Amino acid sequence: MFHLRWGVATVGLISSSLGLSCPALERTQQVLSPAQAPEPQVAVVAQEPPPADPVPEPLAAAPAETAIPEEIPEPPASVELPAEPPVTPDDNDTKPDMRAVKAEPDAGAELEGPTLGSIVKETWVFAKPSWKSRKIGYLRAGAVVGREEKTAGRSGCEKGWYRVAPRGYVCVGTAATLEASNAVLEAAARRPDRSQGLPYDYVMSKFPPPPLYLRLPSEEEQQEVERDASIARDQKLASFPLELGPIPGALLYEQVAPSLKGPPHARESLLSGRPVARSGFALLDVFEWTGRAFGLTTDMNVIPLDRTRVIKPSSFRGIALEPDQGLPAAFVRARSARRYRLQERAMADAGAVGYREGAALTGKQVRVGGEVYYETRDGTYLRGKDNLVVIPPMKNVPGWANQGRKWIDISILRQSLVAYEGTRPVYATLVSTGVDGLGDPKKTHSTVQGAFLVHTKHVSATMDGDEVGDEFDLRDVPYVQYFHEGYALHAAYWHDEFGTPRSHGCVNLAPQDAAWLFGWSTPEVPEGWHGYLEIHGGTIVYTHP
Repeated sequence: MFHLRWGVATVGLISSSLGLSCPALERTQQVLSPAQAPEPQVAVVAQEPPPADPVPEPLAAAPAETAIPEEIPEPPASVELPAEPPVTPDDNDTKPDMRAVKAEPDAGAELEGPTLGSIVKETWVFAKPSWKSRKIGYLRAGAVVGREEKTAGRSGCEKGWYRVAPRGYVCVGTAATLEASNAVLEAAARRPDRSQGLPYDYVMSKFPPPPLYLRLPSEEEQQEVERDASIARDQKLASFPLELGPIPGALLYEQVAPSLKGPPHARESLLSGRPVARSGFALLDVFEWTGRAFGLTTDMNVIPLDRTRVIKPSSFRGIALEPDQGLPAAFVRARSARRYRLQERAMADAGAVGYREGAALTGKQVRVGGEVYYETRDGTYLRGKDNLVVIPPMKNVPGWANQGRKWIDISILRQSLVAYEGTRPVYATLVSTGVDGLGDPKKTHSTVQGAFLVHTKHVSATMDGDEVGDEFDLRDVPYVQYFHEGYALHAAYWHDEFGTPRSHGCVNLAPQDAAWLFGWSTPEVPEGWHGYLEIHGGTIVYTHP
């Protein structure tokens, strides 16, 4: 069983089916059917997280160069968008008020004086200063945001509700603090860098996986705990691929790492547990201790990094399309392709083309020696025989494009994605959709087809699975954007096969593409926040053959 988790509380939508392709939820959680749901088809803040994406696998050999059909059906001009869901009140006073909330004006960047900090895994931001109000997003442990100086009330919140930038309200207490000096804020001072393909440094576990320490272990404790693996000290520090910094202050003087959930750990505590064999971790700090490289994870665990391998993210990225370029565009999926120049009715070699390199095309094609060549904007040609993925311009323009809306076009057969602003394409790339192609998404690992709206975004979220023999735990999967039930766009750091079907139904993107798309699409995740929910939806996602 696969699921995506955020921690204690989660953001999601009521699902209309238990047959989810982007794997199912945890057994202890339930996805409501329309008959069960108190508010059918209503975007809600639920306790069930949307499901996760596929089982991570070690980087595979180069994918087979599969042929792309020459003729892919053009999507119809008329496609219905999902109607805005009816919003009804919740009669249960113990649950959030689900009535539509009028968007409040942004507090703005002027909140630069007093600050508020998050001291738990998720600190929820509410539309109004009330626990019954709608959750609109959350801060992550260590986040510091501007706030108004005076409280907005103390209803159910002894220390007061504070308006935060750019909008919403946070209750100060167990989840947030006004104090600048705090162990969690100190330990989690490194914030995710949203300008990068991977917002943190990442490692994947080797076998056996590393123990999860709660504090700096002595050499004797390491020997006792790690009897299942050899410990090599001082041997690899000089060539370690990540820069080693100072020991985090929160771990000095035999201090136990701060807890992000529940009461503080006992001072004598040593371990929080052991991860499953296939685990991924995001690191806040990397440092030397007892001759070994250690890392402090976003979950406040201390792990020996010689028991992991450092993730080198995919270098692949799509291409930005200038206003005067547009489509068509192409990506070369052969590993030994060449560029050509047309000279006296023959093609002359013009240099190598990188694997999956993209280029804007003019739309001109020529046939030389029985082979088709496509002209690029720089005047060279690409050979169609080199497993070329050609993305044509739109023939049928959907209605929302004429309205100037942002939308994302995903072709399952081409394994391509194009971001549009109205009718103008602005970005094109390759993706990995469901491994079962055009199958039934309720019965197979296929990507759902149709027009949807991005409703929930996370800078990062954790995916894990507990099927016997297929367990995995991937922390901080970057740039998650949910658009329908458990289906999402997100970065994948565990494979580099973009352009080939790979997922359980979600749309996998190369890290740099995922970062770009996350910043471009709506709803926007405010600066300093980690997640945001828009009940009426944001950018359109259109998936089709």
